Amino acid sequence: MSAILPSRFPSWAERRWLPRTMPALEGGALLAVVIVSVAALAVAHHLWPTAVPVVSLVPPCLVVTMLCPIGEVRIVFGLVLAYVGFSSLTTDEGITRNLPLLISLALMYALAASRSHHGAAAFAGNRMLGDLRTRLLKMGDIPTLPRGWHAERSFATAHGNAFAGDFNVTSRSRCGSTLEVVLADVSGKGQEAGTRALVLAGALGGVIGSTEPEHVLPMANDFLERDGWDEGFATAVHVCLDMTTGEATVASAGHPPAMHYDAGCGRWSALDEVRGPALGLTPHAEYPQVRTVLQRGDALLIYTDGIIESRARDLDDGIDWMLGVAEARGSHGFSGLVKRLVAGGRAGDDDDRAAVLIWRD
Repeated sequence: MSAILPSRFPSWAERRWLPRTMPALEGGALLAVVIVSVAALAVAHHLWPTAVPVVSLVPPCLVVTMLCPIGEVRIVFGLVLAYVGFSSLTTDEGITRNLPLLISLALMYALAASRSHHGAAAFAGNRMLGDLRTRLLKMGDIPTLPRGWHAERSFATAHGNAFAGDFNVTSRSRCGSTLEVVLADVSGKGQEAGTRALVLAGALGGVIGSTEPEHVLPMANDFLERDGWDEGFATAVHVCLDMTTGEATVASAGHPPAMHYDAGCGRWSALDEVRGPALGLTPHAEYPQVRTVLQRGDALLIYTDGIIESRARDLDDGIDWMLGVAEARGSHGFSGLVKRLVAGGRAGDDDDRAAVLIWRD
């Protein structure tokens, strides 16, 4: 078993340069330190205006912007503005020379107001987003598979955004003989789809592996219906594989067709006999299953439309390109194929791209 992800994908989620806890100095003590710093810098600027410019007040303002509640931000900013007004009246600096500081204060206050509106402290909020993204990735981790079975996955986001609408959820039965994978594509791309992807991934994570395979997509569809996704929908493909017999079922919700490689004839074929509608569009929709068998040397490929879709060419051309790449690598084995497909996806950086490949020796 192996899992391939673009280098930028895990690095963002696993960075540790953000502090793991809020600073030890916080609350009233932090506010007191900031006020004393502002007062000291104001006095220093008044006595030595050339050596200590007025913009030296920016660092304590930035600290209070990032770490303090909006009420304390207003206190500190009020003190700074009061000093700027006093300095403009009592010296020949004038208000014009203080414009850089005033503009900086306006931008920092806008940041503080936005942070307060969303209810997340700066560093803690950043860690929260990183943790959510890491958890989304881990929900799709491919577990160790029995001997003779392999799987890889690869993802890339539109324009390198931190969040994406493409994700997968994976579950292996307790006995170890059954593997279930859902690959989903939430409408939109990048950060605009990230929130909905997290919501849907949580719903799928609670369903996959705990209910019968034929109920997974209908339950996900019902969830989106109840959740009232006015702003979008999602496509998904669900694979349930018996790794003892090689039997697999594939159900699709408006998703591009899964591809089955038959080692006996050396060709790829689409499993697109029947497909249900995208998730969240039709109440009580049905999602028929297509059955196939993975013999030794066979493979099953699922992917999102960013791999095959582009504005300049139609889907059939994208599928031909994808299968051409797959056939060209066939003689070298399947390892690394999904990474190649994601890197060369027809949508390029304009859309999220994802692929999962399962094969049998």
